[in-house]
Amino acid sequence: MNDSDDIQKTTIRKIKLKVIPFCLALYIINYIDRICIGFGALDMNAELGISNAAFGFLSSAFFIGYFFFEVPSNMCLHKVGARIWMARIIISWGLVTMGMFFVQNFTHVLSLRVLLGIAEAGFFPGMIYFFTYWFPAKERASIIGLFMLAVPFGNFIAAPVSTLIMDNIHWFGHAGWRWMFMIEGGVAVILGVMAIFLLVDKPEKAKWLNDEEKRWLTDTLSRENEYKKETASFSLGQIFSHPKIWQLSLIYFSIQTTTQSVNYWMPTIVKGFSSDWSNTTVGTVLMLPGIISLVVMPFWGMHSDHKRERKWHTALPIILSAVGLMMIAVFDEIPLRLTGVILNAVGNVAFYGPFWSLPSIYLTGRAAAVGVAIINSLSSAGGFVGNSIVGVIKDTSAGTFGVLSFQAACCVFAFLVTISLSLEDKALTES
Repeated sequence: MNDSDDIQKTTIRKIKLKVIPFCLALYIINYIDRICIGFGALDMNAELGISNAAFGFLSSAFFIGYFFFEVPSNMCLHKVGARIWMARIIISWGLVTMGMFFVQNFTHVLSLRVLLGIAEAGFFPGMIYFFTYWFPAKERASIIGLFMLAVPFGNFIAAPVSTLIMDNIHWFGHAGWRWMFMIEGGVAVILGVMAIFLLVDKPEKAKWLNDEEKRWLTDTLSRENEYKKETASFSLGQIFSHPKIWQLSLIYFSIQTTTQSVNYWMPTIVKGFSSDWSNTTVGTVLMLPGIISLVVMPFWGMHSDHKRERKWHTALPIILSAVGLMMIAVFDEIPLRLTGVILNAVGNVAFYGPFWSLPSIYLTGRAAAVGVAIINSLSSAGGFVGNSIVGVIKDTSAGTFGVLSFQAACCVFAFLVTISLSLEDKALTES
């Protein structure tokens, strides 16, 4: 091992310890605050008179503001830096989540769901872009895999904590679901304030890296950006017309049409497994997929980095999700249906690391910031479409079987688009 290898390992280790844990904590509370309405619906819908179709629209409403503000938000982050802009995003969505404590009808919930989308817009793509300042390309699938542990961690925490609050906290005569929103939103506000002091915009400003480590990292990233440097000066028109952005966007739109609706509807679906299950039981059951995903997600990202392969590492988890959904739909036995829940959850989270390593390989600078935001904004469109359609299907004779079949079909389409990617693409081989 030479000095360069020593510097590389030391630098990457330091960055992982300083950057990833806090970013992971931010994404965990982000995920919890986004999906907690699914748990709140177990009691909120009956109290406010919200039907399945209306709840489907409420779940979708989040993505209206999210879609339109995604790209502008990432452009602001590129201009002002992650520290200030991320703090603004986090504090904003926390306050909006806390506002759910006061809702009295469908219109109030609808307004806050749209505001939540606007407030949160740019967080996830901003983080993906932020990592391009800190990690070389060959590290990114595993790094994003570690970051995406927030999804199973979020499920692991949100399911039991949200339902526990709902079943046991009724302070001052207010329903438990109201306190769930107040408490979980308040945690986000606290973390947003902490972000001002803990996030560092770029390696050059990191006091915990010495000059030699900073030089190695900036030189490495500069060499990687060399072959795509022409994209740094792309106009917005050139960015929006870049074919790879839209190819990746179609994949992400299709898979997110499924996963975003699964996030909101799975508590209701799982409660239907047995009429004897309480809210707390549902939350406890939904912890299991999160625990298993904690192991699978980092392993799959590291395996993708080790093999320098992206296409099949992206595609296989998608088809696994489809298999899981159809197991829930077809079988009546609870153990088989729970196996389907686990397979779907594992497939949903394992997909992210390899997939999100692709955009920054094609693009750099502002083009990367905007490109990632475009791709992620299509997840908003997918979430809107998916939740709207699921809400309608749920109220038809097709019921839960129709919902799960629709979600599985979206996964199959995403799988087919993914495997159609050209094997000659540099992004897929990282040669």
